[in-house]
Amino acid sequence: MSFLERFVSFFLPLGIGLYALVSTYFGGDLSLLPGDLGDTRFNLFILEHCHQFFSGTVGEFWNAGFMYPEPEVISLSDNLIGSAPIYSLFRWTGFDIFSSFQFWAITLAVLNYTSAYLLCTYLSRKSWFSGVAAFVFAFSLGLAAQMNHAQTFPRFAIPLTFLFLLLWRERGHWKWFFWALLALTYTFYCGIYLGFMNLIPFATLFLLIIVEKWSDIKKQFSQLNTTLAYALSIVGNVVLLYFLFAPYLRRSKSNTLHTYEQVKQSIPSLESYLSAHPGTLIHGPLENYIGGDQTAYWDHWLFSGWLVLFGIVGMIYLSVKKGVFDRISFDGRRTWLILITGVITFFLFLRIGEYSLYYFLHLLPGFGAMRSLTRIVNIELLFFGIALAVFLTALAKQSRNYRVFVFLATMLLLLVDNSLDPEYANTTPKKEMLERHNSLVAKMEDIPEGSIVSYEPDLENLNTNIIHYQLDAMLAAQSLGLKSVNGYSAQAAFGFDRYWIAPNSKTRRFWFDQFEDTEDIEVHVVH
Repeated sequence: MSFLERFVSFFLPLGIGLYALVSTYFGGDLSLLPGDLGDTRFNLFILEHCHQFFSGTVGEFWNAGFMYPEPEVISLSDNLIGSAPIYSLFRWTGFDIFSSFQFWAITLAVLNYTSAYLLCTYLSRKSWFSGVAAFVFAFSLGLAAQMNHAQTFPRFAIPLTFLFLLLWRERGHWKWFFWALLALTYTFYCGIYLGFMNLIPFATLFLLIIVEKWSDIKKQFSQLNTTLAYALSIVGNVVLLYFLFAPYLRRSKSNTLHTYEQVKQSIPSLESYLSAHPGTLIHGPLENYIGGDQTAYWDHWLFSGWLVLFGIVGMIYLSVKKGVFDRISFDGRRTWLILITGVITFFLFLRIGEYSLYYFLHLLPGFGAMRSLTRIVNIELLFFGIALAVFLTALAKQSRNYRVFVFLATMLLLLVDNSLDPEYANTTPKKEMLERHNSLVAKMEDIPEGSIVSYEPDLENLNTNIIHYQLDAMLAAQSLGLKSVNGYSAQAAFGFDRYWIAPNSKTRRFWFDQFEDTEDIEVHVVH
């Protein structure tokens, strides 16, 4: 490929993806934020807490000043510390918290696209359609149901884990094994869900490489220096993971894990992958195909478009043709390793009726903490995109003189196939968030810094979910350097549920009674 061809094949899918993302979820003029007043603002709070920690404004990371006096409250949910430096760059530039969140999300989309593009370029020897695979991973319609879960946005380390593993397979040097482990560790730092879910395809590809290259790998361990380098690579990453997980391990002693029966309905079924998000341009018959009988059915809108389905079916057809990879621009062996990894991952996270192989994964340490398994689509889209790119490359190979037209036609189809009416997208006006924030800050601004505050609005006059008021208080207190009794997280701390539902003097006293020496705590109450 010439420089111009590489430029177009990278930037055209990226440009289309950014246009679709910004126009749908950010209002085009950045007047919207993806998600609702709940989880989106909680993730914003965590990002701002990370920023304050990086800046030295707060001295402790795990004690974040909400659900006071509960210790290490960050361990109740994802911590986002891996991607928070990107958010901090915009805060240090002078943007407010809401704009910084927007730029953080858009930057992550670019990084997700770029890392997937690098992997597919390595697999394909610079195919025209590497950008198509990257588009599916970063901008697919299959992500529409995930846009309220900002903790799944930083996915760019996932393709890098596979890229580094494949480089280790090809070059046989311990440094690529170290980089693969580090990328996996960093995925955990970006999001606990992402880390645990990525661990499965990572381990699958690793084992496939071990089986294929066992004799070569065995020879490496005949050298003491190489053996020591591998050992230090493992130990170093285990230490990094310990620093991350130590608070979560302490938390697990007081919070129960989810049983398989509690989470099995969140495991995607075949119907999930055929159920489209409402508001699509051409997928009307498949919109909410899974139906309202499914628990949390809105999380099961995982249909990723006709192109992806077309590519997967096409790959199944190509896979039975002997020597197909010898006639297209993909390295056959390593591409097969990736696709086999994707197939195994798909079936491990698939539910058929009441049964799923995930039952066995759920028994592994840490997996019982996850309760929303539809988020596996954030990883599966990488394999879907690669399958589509392989198939499109094979089609273009049959008409070499027209491959540019095949590429351009695919770009048009990508845009149409992944279009979503902004009216149906889960978004919230930034103006509404600002008004709520500024209104409560005005009520709290005379409270001395470092004080404890409890926001206890009149429950009879509430017009939205009580969780939204808890988050109002968290963000306002955070901006003023106050400690908030109010709180919201993936799960409530033990004994907090009464105050969570109805913040008042009685439930606050019940909450404080869970701790020692809280009788004389001075609390500034705001109504």
